[in-house]
Amino acid sequence: MIRWARTLPLIFAVVVMAGCGGGLSPSRQSSRRQPSIRGSSFPQELAAASRVTVEEDDYKGWQALYMRNGLVTVVAVPAIGGRIMEYKLGNHPFLWTNPVEYGKTYEPPESEDDRQWHNFGGYKAWPAPQEQWGGPPDPLGSELDGGEWSFEITNRGGPIGEIKLVSPLDENVTGLQITRRVQMFAGTTRVLVTETFNNVSDQPITWSVWGLAQVPGSLTDRDKFNEEARIYLPLNPDSRDPNGFWYLSAKKDEAKQQFEVLDEGKLMQVSYRYENAKIGADSAAGWIAYVDDIHEYAFVQRFGVSRLADYPDKGATVEVWTSGEDSYMEMEVLSPQYTLQPDEQKSFEQEWYATSLAGPIRDTSEVAAIREPLGLESVEAGLRLTGEFGVFAPGKVEIVLLDQGGEQIGEAITSLAAKPTRAMVLDRTLSPEPGAAAISLRLVSERDAPIGEVARVPLAAKIAQIPEG
Repeated sequence: MIRWARTLPLIFAVVVMAGCGGGLSPSRQSSRRQPSIRGSSFPQELAAASRVTVEEDDYKGWQALYMRNGLVTVVAVPAIGGRIMEYKLGNHPFLWTNPVEYGKTYEPPESEDDRQWHNFGGYKAWPAPQEQWGGPPDPLGSELDGGEWSFEITNRGGPIGEIKLVSPLDENVTGLQITRRVQMFAGTTRVLVTETFNNVSDQPITWSVWGLAQVPGSLTDRDKFNEEARIYLPLNPDSRDPNGFWYLSAKKDEAKQQFEVLDEGKLMQVSYRYENAKIGADSAAGWIAYVDDIHEYAFVQRFGVSRLADYPDKGATVEVWTSGEDSYMEMEVLSPQYTLQPDEQKSFEQEWYATSLAGPIRDTSEVAAIREPLGLESVEAGLRLTGEFGVFAPGKVEIVLLDQGGEQIGEAITSLAAKPTRAMVLDRTLSPEPGAAAISLRLVSERDAPIGEVARVPLAAKIAQIPEG
């Protein structure tokens, strides 16, 4: 946003980390090299509930909707633009909120002189491109950002909890009415946020859905900002820009030092330095991640990308804004630009996930964030399998062999307990089986129901490299 006006047996070790506001965990870099499961800063282990609960309660002086499943909590506030003000793994928040604005609401301005943007924090969705919209604050006659939204608890609990928030009609300025549907699922950190833009005017309109999540730039009570507050996004090897990204705003050259390209041009790392700056990228992978690298927490957003569609801001599918006024950054994801006829609507989905993992986040799947991709190395004892990842749901990670058709060969080699509150570092030497073509890491529930594949690595080429004898 531009403001206007992250066989040898597996060895497991638990390291108790400093809590929120604490310092950097000692010898963290060296501990990454050890095969282990690192603990989180929670005072006690989280237990995934068998159901979601949804209820109304107070939040910082506002009427709010709470969604909980024993792992994560979501809090939405209808009175301030239907914002999601909390997404937490246990007690660890991933969204920045502004204490100056707690509990406050404002009447719509009556003149241009009265227009003032109140930055509540949290997550919201705006129409893009920004210059076409003209906010924030809302243009006169519009209340999409700061107005009071209606709400409904459409499913109070069970396997899925759901709420719906609906904006005021905006026939004359944007032609839009926005509906935000939030779904939480039992037994996982996954939350599905669906934004629907409906044309309530009598003319065709063209907009992109622009989701903005404000995330903390200060990770301790004593610091104004921390460079360990980081955002990661994959860069497009076929980008329209030779760098894979472009600057949309930067007040001075120092701000550009926040942005570093890693892994031979494949990955953007944003390290927060309390500078006003913004970049855009035509990333095609469909994910962006925020990492608190002091306490080792990761917040991942996954979304669809259409390679042939038009996007705003020179073709950006993702953008990152870093604030030099308050201590936060923004993870911004955009839909294609939709042309809507009167009464037509389009929806854009984001999947939110949380886990315990240090950066850099190099890849994601539907069940895990990946710091070190699954790798194979030929060694004298066989094949050494390595990787580092954080799962999005509790259960078991199974190591299985697959044949050429992708079917499992025999029983799982190993079954390992897995939790979103503990990062997993894998280091194991395997003896290959005849006919094996790949190794797969699969996440299954505690009752052995399949959840999804963490990662897969081909096997055939490595078998030929194993030393004889």
